[in-house]
Parts: sequence; structure tokens; C-alpha cells
Amino acid sequence: MTQSSSALERLTPRIKLWLEMNGSFIVGKVGALLLRAIEEHGSISQAVRALPPDALGEEAAPSYRFAWGYLRKMEERLGAAVVEKRRGYGSGVGGTALTEVGRNLLHRYERLEAKLEVALAKASRGN
Repeated sequence: MTQSSSALERLTPRIKLWLEMNGSFIVGKVGALLLRAIEEHGSISQAVRALPPDALGEEAAPSYRFAWGYLRKMEERLGAAVVEKRRGYGSGVGGTALTEVGRNLLHRYERLEAKLEVALAKASRGN
């Protein structure tokens, strides 16, 4: 085996997934992570703290302001709310929950991501 073909054997395939509507970006990996964290923690601020520090790549750690901006753009482009404020969540403080649209969007993204990972694993094995 030549040195160049040996290097090719060590390549790892990667793919980026995002969902668009009418050519406008709606959600990608960071947004899906944010929606999942909101679903799990019931709070945008707690969700942001739960995101990996490098969720935005080399840029900066996600912030509450970033999260609200991302969610607002998502909702504007969809024409529907993906989160809703909840009063009296937990111990009397407000919280945030995904709407039905938000849950459906998250589940669709996660299902597509899982299918792509399976297909990519099969393709990299040569099956």
C-alpha cells in the first residue's frame, strides 16, 4: 500500500445537516442541541449552560442572547412559535417549553440525523 492510499484509509467522512424552508435556514446542529436542552431543562438559560462550550465551533460559547436570537429567527422564518413561556414552572419561577411545532421540528431533525449517521457508517464500511 502506498503512503497516499494509507492516508486515504484514515479519512473519516462527515456531513452537516440543516433544515430549510423556502431556501431559508431554519435549524442546524446548534439549534437542535438548543431545542433538546430546552426540552430537558425547561429553561433557556439552563439550556445554554448545558450546551457544549464549543457548540459554535471556534467562535464563542453560546449565550442567552445568542439562544434568543436563534429562536426568534427560527420562529420568524417558520411563521410559528417553537418555544413558549410557562408561568409557575418548578418552584414558582417561570420556564420555557417547546411548542408542538418545536417538538416536531426537533424530532424531525434528530430522525434525519440518525438516518444519515447510519447511511454514512454503511458507506464508510463499503457496504
